Amino acid sequence: MDAVSKLGDKIETKANATAKEISEAKAAFDTEIKAVNKIVADLNTELSVKGATVAQMQGEIKALQAKRNGFSGAASEFPSVYNEVKQVIADNAANFAAVENGERFKQIELKTVANISSANITATNYLSYLGWQEGMEPLGQNRFRSLVRTVQSGTDFVRYPRANSPIGEGSFTRQASEGAAKSQIDRDYTMVDLTLKAMSGYAIVSRQSLRNITFLQSWLPTSMLEQLQDNEDIDFTNTLYAAATGSIAAATGTKPMTRLVDYILNLKATKFAPNAIAVSKAIMSGILLNTETNAGFNAPNVITVDANGTVKVLGVPVIVWNQLTANQIIVGDFTKASIVQSEGLTMRQTDSHSSTFTTNELTFLLERTEGLAIHRPDAFVAVNIA
Repeated sequence: MDAVSKLGDKIETKANATAKEISEAKAAFDTEIKAVNKIVADLNTELSVKGATVAQMQGEIKALQAKRNGFSGAASEFPSVYNEVKQVIADNAANFAAVENGERFKQIELKTVANISSANITATNYLSYLGWQEGMEPLGQNRFRSLVRTVQSGTDFVRYPRANSPIGEGSFTRQASEGAAKSQIDRDYTMVDLTLKAMSGYAIVSRQSLRNITFLQSWLPTSMLEQLQDNEDIDFTNTLYAAATGSIAAATGTKPMTRLVDYILNLKATKFAPNAIAVSKAIMSGILLNTETNAGFNAPNVITVDANGTVKVLGVPVIVWNQLTANQIIVGDFTKASIVQSEGLTMRQTDSHSSTFTTNELTFLLERTEGLAIHRPDAFVAVNIA
């Protein structure tokens, strides 16, 4: 037991001594680590100001070394600036010598260049614009409004009188004898109601297009007005054509020029004064190119064509009407119709329509509130000459 006790004392003493050595070694190692970390931290602090870390600097150094190694093998392929200048002077020795003798120095060509072509311009904004008016849609034609008057109305609901035909019962007669009863007559009229409606249309245009398409701001209202007038002409023409009740009786044949004479005379027989003849282009062609077999009209000036191409039948002008198709014609006393409007031509714009405010667009609205009053349907002859 004593031996065991002594052995235990020796082991404990040895363990204490070993633990002490380990503790002292660890302390020394920690001191060195702190010193090294401080050096690394100082370096990183200094390099961070320059926008790099030690690791990054090492990576860049390696990349530079690789590039240096890569260029070192091909460096001989690229001549130095000194050698380039030297070669240019040698190649132009005669040129320099000529200058010493007072001659003009010739241009030195350093390399061969290619011709400049449109292929060199890759941008799309090098544009030159020609005049835009010639490319726009055609304007102008014979308008319905040129033949009838325009009447202003305070409301959209219009009522106008129309005499019945016959006008009423009874007629004027001679008094049978002195003191006898005279003839009694009356008058009957019909009140015609007309509701005025807007002929309108709108276009939505981006603000960007208004800025970038130079002609759009000035041309858009003109284009919209032209389309509005075209549709007015179609609407008024169809309305009048359907309502006309003038006599289409004809006694002189089927050719357009002879039928027109009959229609004019029919209207005059009912005490109207026809002042215009609207025809399709096919009818106008038939009038101008009319031929007669072995004979002609004996009466002069039945149909005349002046130097300006104005055609008249019995003094009544013939007008080509684009809204008439096939072989349609309208002969009439156009004082017996009028355009009634409660609101004249109005052009408005807004960015508050639908979502145009958020889409940066503008809405343009063009309209005219109107209607056609046909005071005497029997003052017009409308027919399609087969």
